[in-house]
Amino acid sequence: MCTPAGRDEYFVRIGDVVAGKDAPPPQLSPDELAERRRAAELAPAYRSEFL
Repeated sequence: MCTPAGRDEYFVRIGDVVAGKDAPPPQLSPDELAERRRAAELAPAYRSEFL
């Protein structure tokens, strides 16, 4: 559950589908690493911050 509403859209935009909760993290290409930087840039628009 995400409150306030709208934060779930942020995770849909930046997330990766994994096989299960015990799956290892995906190996990221340089382009995917750039997308992660974009995720950090998008965070304030969804009232989030990385600590």
